[in-house]
Amino acid sequence: MYSPQVLKTIALQNLLAVLCALFLDTAALAKTPMSAMDVFKIAYASNPVISPDGETIAFDRYYMDIMTDQRQNDLWIIDSDGKNMRQISKDFDAVGPATFTHSGNAIAFVAFKGDTSHIYVQQLGSSKTFELGEGLSDPANLAFSPDGKWLAFTMSVAYKPETMGKLPPPPEGAQWAEPIVVETRSQFRVDGAGYLPFSVHQVFLISTKGGAAEQLTQGQQDHNSPLEWMPDSSGLLLSINFKNNVNKPWDTDVVKLDLKTRQLTALTTRSGPDSAPKISPDGERLAWVGHADRSSPYHELQLYSANLDGSDMRELTSGNDFSVIDFTWHPDNQRYYVQYEDRGNSVLALLSADGSVSVLTDKLAGWELDQPYVLGQFSASGGVAAITLGDTTKPTELGVVDRHGQVKMITDLNRSLHDSVRFATVEERTLKSSFDQREIQYWVMRPPNFDSTKSYPMMLQIHGGPWAAYGPQFAANNQLYAAAGYVVVYGNPRGSTGYGAEFAHTIDFNFPSRDYDDLMDMVDATVAMGFVDEDRLYVTGGSGGGTLTTWIVGKTDRFRAAVAVNPVINWTTSALTSDVDKLIASYWFSDLPWENPEDYWSYSPLSLVENVATPTMLITGEEDWRTPIWEAEQFFNSLQITAIDTALVRVPGASHWIEYRPSHLIAKVNAILAWFERHSKPTDTVLEK
Repeated sequence: MYSPQVLKTIALQNLLAVLCALFLDTAALAKTPMSAMDVFKIAYASNPVISPDGETIAFDRYYMDIMTDQRQNDLWIIDSDGKNMRQISKDFDAVGPATFTHSGNAIAFVAFKGDTSHIYVQQLGSSKTFELGEGLSDPANLAFSPDGKWLAFTMSVAYKPETMGKLPPPPEGAQWAEPIVVETRSQFRVDGAGYLPFSVHQVFLISTKGGAAEQLTQGQQDHNSPLEWMPDSSGLLLSINFKNNVNKPWDTDVVKLDLKTRQLTALTTRSGPDSAPKISPDGERLAWVGHADRSSPYHELQLYSANLDGSDMRELTSGNDFSVIDFTWHPDNQRYYVQYEDRGNSVLALLSADGSVSVLTDKLAGWELDQPYVLGQFSASGGVAAITLGDTTKPTELGVVDRHGQVKMITDLNRSLHDSVRFATVEERTLKSSFDQREIQYWVMRPPNFDSTKSYPMMLQIHGGPWAAYGPQFAANNQLYAAAGYVVVYGNPRGSTGYGAEFAHTIDFNFPSRDYDDLMDMVDATVAMGFVDEDRLYVTGGSGGGTLTTWIVGKTDRFRAAVAVNPVINWTTSALTSDVDKLIASYWFSDLPWENPEDYWSYSPLSLVENVATPTMLITGEEDWRTPIWEAEQFFNSLQITAIDTALVRVPGASHWIEYRPSHLIAKVNAILAWFERHSKPTDTVLEK
């Protein structure tokens, strides 16, 4: 028996528990599903850089500026225990990633304001900031020398282009047209930048005491690469297309730049990309990522090490079936931090010399908040790793993996978002492919006010790449679709990354193909769950997912409407006009377009256009050079000719990444929802069973 006092205490505890539960229920009810304007509440951490002793982290805090309709960022620093967070940069349009001095007492960063760019050095522990250099042109890849005397960086340098003929001088005061431009470059246009200026990146050096910057490299070879100092500060390592083969733009080599002689010496010479050189903490060996060239559009990046002169090369990850996204040395000089994808997750692990892997976390998250791509970043030093963390309801925050292997989130950049929004839940599922019984992973997102007694419209969303992957990551697009009452289904059909080499290579020279079957299996499995209205199925996807969307409507009429975002419609035109044209022509197909035009045509959605009965809308950025707008125009014009309901949405000023500006993200989502609503049954959005 309890005493009266104990019974009174128990009763009071029970009352407090009930009141607490009521409070939590009331707070939950006060939240609402995500709305368009909630996009402007999103903030996220990016570009973490940790100090040599592992005690301090510099990172970029991105936020959505509602007045400029831009993603803005500022540089912040925080102690690795999550304390003492403070802002470093203020009142700039953008800030580049920071770099620490080897002593860890200062950081350098690039800041942009209008058309000007600056390099600033901030002394930690004080408010002292000073600028290095003058008249700089987009400096990048900052790196302090080990002896603390120099800061190396890359910067674009203009050169005079070739001319063809000569105009007579115009009369005084006349207004003639802009002069003609003669192109002989293998790449003259890039998505997100447009037509490139006649310039290449060169390597520069500036004293940390100030003064003029000194150019170390010359010529028309582009040297845009991260820079790694030799231990004695005598030279730099970088990765460039040393062989300059226009048909193999990925064929880079690790090279050494000697500061005295200014000579470049290749440390790797094989065909295939070798990049991201990093020297061990003891200065004894070099490591990098790369792979041998092969006739395939997708390659698994392996980790290699060698002596500083390139001798005694060892392949470190040959026994592991993953592709190394990023790496750095562990302080013990024997192990490596490695990042890779695994079944919809972005993983950070320790790789031992014997090839064994110890996972530290599989919750890395990235910056593409509109769609749930498997992304993430890390920086490790002093036995501590700074990481970007997130999940389906948390935009990317900053976290750490401490010296004991404990994972901790140390920022809370989205508190206002979490306090006001009730996010949709996501369920992971797997199925066996109806084609060959492969296991296919996918996710089902239910509306935030989901009621199991009701039947909902379903949206299939398809990732791009196609060598990429979706996962349990935050996605503003999907949350808005779910908030509008849709069950959202997304997954990783064959060809997706993170499931081993064989799975990824099943679509080599074979895209689109049986990935269609995997996607239809996801739809069938979700419909079988019992809460989807089979008469209201919709499909959308972007880039490679846009290509698959237009392929799907040429194969089946089961969807009431479709939206293809920046798709490839005709592989011949794509292989000859995209900013990755030579990669497509050299690796995506076994022959060149004029050698085997039937092959290009057989994989082009345009070849199926006479079968299309599904109302299909196209969305493309007007300045998209990855899948240029004339790709979408071909499908749009074809559907008009065949009298299928269609629309073409042009996004002014947008590149392949349509959703970069917040209002464009909202506009894309709303256009897709409006198109689907236009082609829905004339009933309420949610029907009673």
